[in-house]
Amino acid sequence: MATITAPPSNQTDQDLERMTAGVDPLLRVAAWVSLAHGLLWGLLFFRWVTFGSIGWTPFDFENALATFPGIVPYLLFGIGLVVDLAVGVLLLRQNDFGRWLGIGRSAVMILLVSGYWWATGEFYGAATVIGIAGFLLTLLTKQTAWAINYPAAFWLIVFFVVPNLIVFIISLGERGARGTIDYPQVAWLFSREGWSFLVDDYVRFFSTIGGQRIYLRIFWRSIWMASANTMLCLAFGYPFAYWIARQDKKWREILIFLVMIPFWTNFLVRTYAWMLLLRDSGLINNIWTSTLHNQAVALSGSSALFARIAEWTSEPMTLLFTPGAVLVGLFYGFFPFVVLPIYSNLEQLDWSLLEAASDLGASGFQSTVRVLLPLSMPGIVAGAIIVFVPSLGAYVTPDLMGGGKVSMLGNVLQQQFMTARDWPFGSAIGFIMMAIMLLAIVIYFRVGGERNE
Repeated sequence: MATITAPPSNQTDQDLERMTAGVDPLLRVAAWVSLAHGLLWGLLFFRWVTFGSIGWTPFDFENALATFPGIVPYLLFGIGLVVDLAVGVLLLRQNDFGRWLGIGRSAVMILLVSGYWWATGEFYGAATVIGIAGFLLTLLTKQTAWAINYPAAFWLIVFFVVPNLIVFIISLGERGARGTIDYPQVAWLFSREGWSFLVDDYVRFFSTIGGQRIYLRIFWRSIWMASANTMLCLAFGYPFAYWIARQDKKWREILIFLVMIPFWTNFLVRTYAWMLLLRDSGLINNIWTSTLHNQAVALSGSSALFARIAEWTSEPMTLLFTPGAVLVGLFYGFFPFVVLPIYSNLEQLDWSLLEAASDLGASGFQSTVRVLLPLSMPGIVAGAIIVFVPSLGAYVTPDLMGGGKVSMLGNVLQQQFMTARDWPFGSAIGFIMMAIMLLAIVIYFRVGGERNE
C-alpha cells in the first residue's frame, strides 16, 4: 500500500498562513500602481513610435530624451513596460518574487532618473517618476505610516522644500552685471573672502545705506503693520465669531456663508473698491467736502464750532496712500481668516462650563478670562498665525493702497526680483523673513506650551 508523505511542517504552516491572511492591502495597492505605471510606459512608447505620423506635441522630458542615442528611449519605455506589468501581475498572485523585483526596480529607477535629471535638468518628468518609485518602495517594504503620509510628504518636498532649497542656493550668489547670478569658485569658498561673498547679501540687509538702515526700517514697519492687523482682526473677529457660535444652527450656517462670500470676489477687485471709497474724489470725501461742509457752512454763523467744522471740511481728507489705508485693506482682506478658525473652535465648546462657572460665583469677566479664552485659545492661535504670516509678506495691498509710499517687505521682494533683477538679494530677504517668522512661531508655541502645562 502506497504511503503519502506529509510536507514539512514549516512549509505547511507558511501555506496555511498565506491562505488565511489573504492579500496584504499595501501589496495590492502596489500591484495596481505598478500596472497603472506599466500602462503609462506603454502610452509613452506608443507616442514615441508614432511621433512622425500623428504629430504629438512633445513633453519636456521627450525633448530631453531626443538628445540621447535613438535606442535609449525604446529601451527605457520597453523595459519599464515589461517590468512594471510583471511586478503588478506577480504581486496580485501573491508571489514574493514580485515584491523583491518591485523593490529593485524602484531603487534602480530612482538612481537612473536622478542621473537623468542631473544631466538634462528636466525636473517635472523626473520628479513624477521618482515620486511614483518612492511610493512603491514604501508600499513594497510595508511601511504603513510612510505609505499613508507619502503623497502629502512628497507634495511638500517638491513644492516647498525643493523650491526653498533653490532659493537658498540663489541667495549665496551675487548679481552679475547683466542681471545674471554669479557663484564663486569652490576652492575660493574656503578662504575668508569666499565666506564673505556667500553672506554678503544677508549682511547687506542689516547694513546702512546713506547712514540709514533702510531695509531694517521697512522690516520693522512690516512687523508693526502685520501685528496691528492681527490685533484688529482678533479684536473684531473674536466677538463676531462668539456671536455666531451662540446663534441657532440654521442662523449659524447663514452667517458663516455671509462671512465666506468675500472669497467669491477677486482680491484685486475688493482692493480697488476700497481705493474708490478712500480717494480724494471718493464717497467718503464727497460726503466730507460736500454734504457735511455745506451743512457746517449754513450753521457757521450760529456757532464757532460749526465755523471750525466748515474750515476743516473745506479740503478733502488724505485717506488713500497712507499707512492707515494699507491697514484698512489688510484688515478687510484677512478678517474672515480669523473668524472661521475661532468659530470652528467655539462651535465645539461645552457651554455648560460657563454656566458652571457662573453657579460657582464667577462674574461674566472672570468666566471669560478664566474659562472661555483658555478653551478657545487654539482657535485664537490658529487665526493669529493665519493672519500675521501673510500680512507680513503682503505686497498687493501696500502697493495699491499705499501708492508706493508705504513699502513693506513684500514690496521690496517684488522690486528685487522683477525690477532690479537682483535675485540673490531678494532670495536673502525672503530667507530672513522666513527664519524670523519661524523663530517667532516656535517661541510662541514654546511659551504657550509651558503656560498650558
